[in-house]
Amino acid sequence: MTDTTTAKTFDLDYPVNFQGETIKSLTLRRPKGREIRAMQSGKGSNIERSFEMMGSLAERPSDLFDEMDAADIRKIDGWLNEILGE
Repeated sequence: MTDTTTAKTFDLDYPVNFQGETIKSLTLRRPKGREIRAMQSGKGSNIERSFEMMGSLAERPSDLFDEMDAADIRKIDGWLNEILGE
C-alpha cells in the first residue's frame, strides 16, 4: 500500500478499460531523483518519457496512459509539473 503523504490519488473523469480491468482512479507516488534523472536523460519524445515516469510512479505499464483520456493525463501531468517546478 502506498503512503498517502508521499502519493496522490487521481479519480479519473473518464475511467479506462485496460487489460480486462476498469480503472477509475490511479495513485501515483512522488518521484525520486532516479526517476527525474531517467526522464531528463531518457530516449524518445517528451510524452514517451512522461508516460514512462507516470507508469513507474503508478506501478502500472506505461501503455495504460495511451488508453487514457487527455483530460485525465493533464491532471496528472499538472501535478508532476508542480512537484518538479516546471
